[in-house]
Amino acid sequence: MKNEKTKVLIIFEDGHESLETIAKHLKTSLAEAAAVKMRSASEVAVAEILAADAYVFGVGDSSTPAWSEIKRLFTGMNLASRKAGFFVTKKGAADGLKASFAPAELAIGQDLPADTANGTSAWVQALIGAR
Repeated sequence: MKNEKTKVLIIFEDGHESLETIAKHLKTSLAEAAAVKMRSASEVAVAEILAADAYVFGVGDSSTPAWSEIKRLFTGMNLASRKAGFFVTKKGAADGLKASFAPAELAIGQDLPADTANGTSAWVQALIGAR
């Protein structure tokens, strides 16, 4: 049996340079342990969502129009047992996304505050650990 890398999709909120910077840092952090794709919320494709084993969302405000299509897509998908992590600009920023993702049955982990994103190793390991 081939030992394939976990496929991680990083999706960050459009128009937030700080979130994009953190997404790039996380992509680099995950590169050795996982196969990583990174997209803004408006660029992500359904095929990329379905192909991923785990998701990372960079969120400043989950009520912005950038997340509307993502919310709609995840409402109609069964992604049970796939992990999701959130790096956020402030506490509670991702709560709206998490609520809309409930039908998808994602295993949602602890938020990572964006200002501490440099110390991500334990958070990253929890995200891509054993499935």
